[in-house]
Amino acid sequence: MIRTGLPFQTHLFTLLRIEVERYPAAPKPKKMYLTDYMLLSILQGNGIVYIDGKRFRLSKGCCFLIHPGSMVEVANTVLQELELYKLIFRAEQTEAAANASRDSQGTEGFLLSGKLNVQPLPEWSALLKDMYTHRENTDNLAAFKQHIRLQELLHYLCARNLHVSGRDPRRAVIRTIDELHGDITRNMSIKLLAEQANMGSRQYTYLFKELTGVTPSDYVTELRINQAKTQLLSSNDQVSTIARNAGFQDVYYFSRRFKQMVGLSPKHFISERRRELRVVALYYGGILTAMGVKPVGANLTWWGGSEFLKDMETEIVNVGEDPSMELLASLEPDLILMNTYNARGYEQYAKIAPSVLIPYDGRRGIYEETRLVGGLINHSKDAEDFIQRYEKKAAAARARIQAAGINVETKTASILRIEAGGSQFSIFGENYGRCGWPIYRGLRFKPSPSVQHMMASGIQIEQRIPTPLLPDYVSDSDYLFVINEGEGVEQFAGVDLWELLSPVQHNRMFELPMNKFLYFDPISLEAQLELLTEMVLERGL
Repeated sequence: MIRTGLPFQTHLFTLLRIEVERYPAAPKPKKMYLTDYMLLSILQGNGIVYIDGKRFRLSKGCCFLIHPGSMVEVANTVLQELELYKLIFRAEQTEAAANASRDSQGTEGFLLSGKLNVQPLPEWSALLKDMYTHRENTDNLAAFKQHIRLQELLHYLCARNLHVSGRDPRRAVIRTIDELHGDITRNMSIKLLAEQANMGSRQYTYLFKELTGVTPSDYVTELRINQAKTQLLSSNDQVSTIARNAGFQDVYYFSRRFKQMVGLSPKHFISERRRELRVVALYYGGILTAMGVKPVGANLTWWGGSEFLKDMETEIVNVGEDPSMELLASLEPDLILMNTYNARGYEQYAKIAPSVLIPYDGRRGIYEETRLVGGLINHSKDAEDFIQRYEKKAAAARARIQAAGINVETKTASILRIEAGGSQFSIFGENYGRCGWPIYRGLRFKPSPSVQHMMASGIQIEQRIPTPLLPDYVSDSDYLFVINEGEGVEQFAGVDLWELLSPVQHNRMFELPMNKFLYFDPISLEAQLELLTEMVLERGL
């Protein structure tokens, strides 16, 4: 736990709210992702708090100051109700301090953190009670007084915690806990841990249990079991591999301890939990929905709105393209799915729930992605069912078109989007939505040579191409499909370059609405295949 200075001259501290929270006996732990500072002070009862996965015991008189960016879980562990103050405040650097910080090479140590000394308890309790009593005062003078109360409270904490001796035994124990989290596979005996803390084994065990509520050996076992639970939910590795990665050399001992602590064997844990997963899908939400696993949250800003999924999306929370960590935590997911776009936030997402990053690969089609996701959530059969069903429907569609005298496998097609008021366009391959899969893989139209070259390089979209280059991409095509994402073919009305394109001259140009043809999930792809088949047959060309 950090004991550094309080930068009262460089930061402005603002109280956001103070609440009393009550936790009934043995509920599901409540998760919170912090975007501001949080002070927890226990009024009564006993429980545990996990701060970024590190366990600490809660009892009357305990106080923790926790920094922004932390994932916090609070739970009651006894029959008595757990009651606590939760005080949220913000610390904002002043402009002058920010400029000075940029000019200097180092950064100033900031605030206290972790478990703090608040004795004498009656005086501390009076400070909190006074703040809580005046929490709803709204006039300016009362708000100013509440601001002063926050400064007094921070001063109280600093006076008792800034000058703690470097030989504080509890701090030494906490340092060993940090080391345990750094490498959970390392075998560390109580004797070795005690030596690192520069104390005897008996004193070390006593202080460890006082801080965490469990013995060192039980703490390590819980830490390893939790790591194994994460891997069991987020990978398809063998149980023996997961056991070793979590620090268990004997898979049979691991399975026995896992069942003792979780109530299920590792294999039953996988089948039970994956059957009822609460998933947040920053990507791949449509694949999950098609398999009957409705995400509790998804990036509907980008991938919501398919005409064929809209009824299924009504109860899914839109978390957006760059989701709020607080919102994600409130959804209490068991698993978070993402692709490369959200990779920069992976470490923070992983604090909330096991997180799986499936990197973007332009060469990977919907079949592979469906198999990947299906295997991850124990729905491999659904993935194979979709692939077989799609192939069967595609073969039937090609047969119908062939019977109408159109040999699609000798015909070329291009897919484009008009942009920038008609001054630019984008061109698409088979793996970037916009009906590329049903056109090139379902009906088996051939891409034009320029698109074929693009796809062979693993590129599925080429953007902001100047319109004068349109013939280079489209003139060799027999069919042209234009996705209207806000700009349609009216942009080219009366433009010779457009009117002279072969697909336009021969009435083989199709303008497609975004709400039906943008999407790249199994359900939308099946519907697109049927619609495109009817369009081609209707033209009879």
